[in-house]
Amino acid sequence: MKQVYRLFKSSYRIFWNDKVSVALTFIVPLVLMTIFGAVFGGSGSGPQGIRLAVLNQSTSPVAQSIVSSLDTIKTFSVIKSFKTDSGKTVIFDTLSIQQYVRDGKASAALVLPPDTYADTSVGLFVKFYYDPKNEMEMQTMRGLIQQVVFSQFPSVMAQSGLRQTEKYLGIKSGSAFNRNAASLIHKYFKVDTNVILHPNLSNFKIAGKDSAGGHANFLNNIVSIENQQLIGKEMKNPWATRSVGGWGVMFLMFTLTATSSSLFDERRSGVLLRMLTSPVSRTQILWNKYIFNMSLGIIQLLFMFVFGWLMFQIDIFSNFLNLMLVIIAASVACTALGMLIAAFSQTRQQANGLGTLLILSMSSIGGAWFPTSFMPPTIQFFSKLTVVYWTIEGFMEVLWRGVGFMSILPHLSILLGIGAVFNIISVRQFRKGHIFD
Repeated sequence: MKQVYRLFKSSYRIFWNDKVSVALTFIVPLVLMTIFGAVFGGSGSGPQGIRLAVLNQSTSPVAQSIVSSLDTIKTFSVIKSFKTDSGKTVIFDTLSIQQYVRDGKASAALVLPPDTYADTSVGLFVKFYYDPKNEMEMQTMRGLIQQVVFSQFPSVMAQSGLRQTEKYLGIKSGSAFNRNAASLIHKYFKVDTNVILHPNLSNFKIAGKDSAGGHANFLNNIVSIENQQLIGKEMKNPWATRSVGGWGVMFLMFTLTATSSSLFDERRSGVLLRMLTSPVSRTQILWNKYIFNMSLGIIQLLFMFVFGWLMFQIDIFSNFLNLMLVIIAASVACTALGMLIAAFSQTRQQANGLGTLLILSMSSIGGAWFPTSFMPPTIQFFSKLTVVYWTIEGFMEVLWRGVGFMSILPHLSILLGIGAVFNIISVRQFRKGHIFD
């Protein structure tokens, strides 16, 4: 038994000395649990800061109440105006608000037309224009907007009934009738007369699915929300078009991190020593590794998109040149990340552990698994510092919106800039010689 105990202690000593095993056992799960907990649990706040363009063309109080309610919901970042190319601030109109969504500057737009509600109306009418780039995000938006619009209707019905009574009976007789009706309702149903005579939003709640008489169906028939999809209607497989870029860049980082870490295998096998004894410099060895990895990344991403075209009819050829530019920029940035990991690692095991931690973390917060809008604002800020975020945004601009070179130029610049920074840091680290020693 004493020998078993010694072996047991020895096993734990070996485990704690292996930093990679410790990281994979404790740190990686902890990081992912924190991210998933912030997105789907914990505060339960849901998506935040989704850009919603709003145009109110109605003069009715109920329309203003809808806009005011949207302003208080943290899920939305309500936008009511935009800046022209000359820098002038302009209020939306019907055409410009739709173009704002088409250009990707807002996820959706809500238009309250002049006939949203009038004194003689018996219902509400609004228009909802949307870009289903992120299906989870869009379903959440539509549900919240329906809730806000529906929540106005009980108050509207009560106000309309009071007005119609005064209209047909006269103000004096109508007011007396309303007061008598309110007294009867108070007597038999124990409802405050002020709630009846002075209806407002806080006095009413929408009935749920258990309410008698199908109240929810009644509202659906009277509250009209005209939905119009502005982007992606012609795509044969929208889900695959949205997803292929995120999964592609995640697996690309795994591949390039592994190939960059192969420098450790070459050192252990003596290949690096033999190359250094030949007329080959360290810089040339690193250039060879970098160019090989970058070309491999381009081939891998291109292969995945061709597979998506064959299996899911993803349209990759109508904007193929711009797609290739994003692929190249993504390969440059991901290759630089792999070389950076190798530069700061002492062994292949360390490189693999660090690479797994960084890749899974960046994939989860960068939008490869779920929309970044579902994350708290702090994580949304850090998501924009990742290669994954800008690669996915670049692919979506090309495949989903079919934009030209100037629209993806910011994404290309950021990816190439990340690659340049990582390369400078990794080259300085490699010059310290821990791999070549």
